[in-house]
Amino acid sequence: MNEFAELPLIDRLAQRWGHSAHLVLSAAIVAVILIGLFPTAGALSLTVPVLVLGVVITSWLLMRQHDRRLCEQCAAAIPLNPAERAARYRRMFRLTHCGSEPRYLIPYLAVLIGSNFATTTVGRIGWAIVQSSMIYLIMAHTAHRRLQPWCPWCSGGDGGGEHEDVAPPPPPVDHRQPV
Repeated sequence: MNEFAELPLIDRLAQRWGHSAHLVLSAAIVAVILIGLFPTAGALSLTVPVLVLGVVITSWLLMRQHDRRLCEQCAAAIPLNPAERAARYRRMFRLTHCGSEPRYLIPYLAVLIGSNFATTTVGRIGWAIVQSSMIYLIMAHTAHRRLQPWCPWCSGGDGGGEHEDVAPPPPPVDHRQPV
């Protein structure tokens, strides 16, 4: 019998949510953009953002839990030509790896957070564009996770070029006789 079917309902729902968390997070980003561009009034002005924040936090935690293993759906979704697909996603994978480097991450976060203070119409449109860039990053992370064994930066480092392992030269030999 399938191990998934034997799990309690709450665990099955959590696994399904974790598997689709990248889509839920993307939808939450769209919701945040819509809330920012078209604010709600009354009681909804507080409850909707709190609800979206709860969905984001839950989705992120379940996505991280899901990423620690390879579920059956992810395994079935691996293409028949993963190396070719990974080659096509080379730029996306590079972006995923740059996202963990502070020299790229800190300026991106500064722009992401700084854009929240835009108040003009043009500024809010710029804010929406900056915020929507997170959707691409989430999708890049998801593609990278599913094709990670074929990622050139994970498998060989430095772009996946074939690197020949060369042994270090032997230490110099002292030919003098001890006295």
